[in-house]
Amino acid sequence: MYVKTRRERKIVVVDVRETDTSKIADIFLRIEPNKDYELASALRMIVKGYDIEYREVAGIDVDKIYELADLMMSAKFGAVFYGLGVTMTSGKSRNIEELVRLVQDLNEWTKFVILPMRGHYNVTGSNQIKIWTTGYPFAVDFRRGYPRYFPGMTSTIDLLNNEEVDAALIVASDPIPHFPAKAASHLIKIPKITLDPKWSVTAMVSKVIIPTSIVGVECGGTAYRMDKVPLRTKKLIDPPEGILSDEEVLKMLLKEVKTLIR
Repeated sequence: MYVKTRRERKIVVVDVRETDTSKIADIFLRIEPNKDYELASALRMIVKGYDIEYREVAGIDVDKIYELADLMMSAKFGAVFYGLGVTMTSGKSRNIEELVRLVQDLNEWTKFVILPMRGHYNVTGSNQIKIWTTGYPFAVDFRRGYPRYFPGMTSTIDLLNNEEVDAALIVASDPIPHFPAKAASHLIKIPKITLDPKWSVTAMVSKVIIPTSIVGVECGGTAYRMDKVPLRTKKLIDPPEGILSDEEVLKMLLKEVKTLIR
């Protein structure tokens, strides 16, 4: 639903600290660290018609939680945007599961959607391709010759933390300065092949570095918006001589791998 002005919208921010976004919000709720699951559960209870017997939940006065639940239930169209930090607190994937269930409950009253605030370029595209090729968005394991999905066991972070990975192919990403310390520490130790149009920390410690062209500038391609809308990008200029796209390099690598395993 289109709403003409900011005055007709309500912004609610839930965070462990004050941020630039919280300063412009209509309501700011400062939550205790590692209490995302508890707050989502409390909101679900209210939406379902149950009473909360405690004076506060997750460090937030229960009256404010009732106020938020009433605001969400009375909205004509609502959206829950969650940050990557929600996936890293004590509940981890259960936090997201509870938020999804909250949105499902709210849809019995009104129209509500939920979207992750993705941190890097075309992360949504990566998930979308995996979904329509394997049925799973991430943490896809092909070791048995077919796709399996075990979040908490087969994600990149889990495999690195358990030191199950002995080599890594990294495409257009700089994981070492962004991964948790334990995962990054193991990634530094193992051989790495990096495909990237730019110099990065990960490229600095890689055994093989293959420079590639920039999508949307030096080659065409497709990127997905955060709301899963695909955008076709066009080539603007020629890349430096000898520089290929990620797709071309990966196809060459795949061809060589198939030759070696025959």
